[in-house]
Amino acid sequence: MIERITCVDGVIEIGARARGFTAVCPGCGECSRRVHSRYERRLADAAVGGQPVRIRLRVRRLVCTQVSCARKTFVEQVEDLTVRYGRHSQLLHTMLQTIALLLAGRAGGAADPAARGAGEPHDDAAPGPRHARAGGR
Repeated sequence: MIERITCVDGVIEIGARARGFTAVCPGCGECSRRVHSRYERRLADAAVGGQPVRIRLRVRRLVCTQVSCARKTFVEQVEDLTVRYGRHSQLLHTMLQTIALLLAGRAGGAADPAARGAGEPHDDAAPGPRHARAGGR
């Protein structure tokens, strides 16, 4: 649930909180509504109109009520927005991943000597600038 939208030092900040009453423990799959604590996560999101966006998301740490579960507490995740330990929204993560794959593909082709062609000179083998010697040579 969005609570506020502000602009701080050129960054659009969206203040929000998760709305769920229960959350599923990632360790055992048991639902819990027993709140241990609350804290704020800060997530970078995709830019809007060229301005960076930061989401300040208030989340709950819940207690797993399943006695046999090794995980005693866990943090609720917001579907399609957060992942464990993530500092980017899912949208921004997907965009960055796509850009990285596109750039890595180009860089990999240029770095592969076979891609340049056998025996063709390349920048690494190009001679440096020649300087004129004193005396006209």
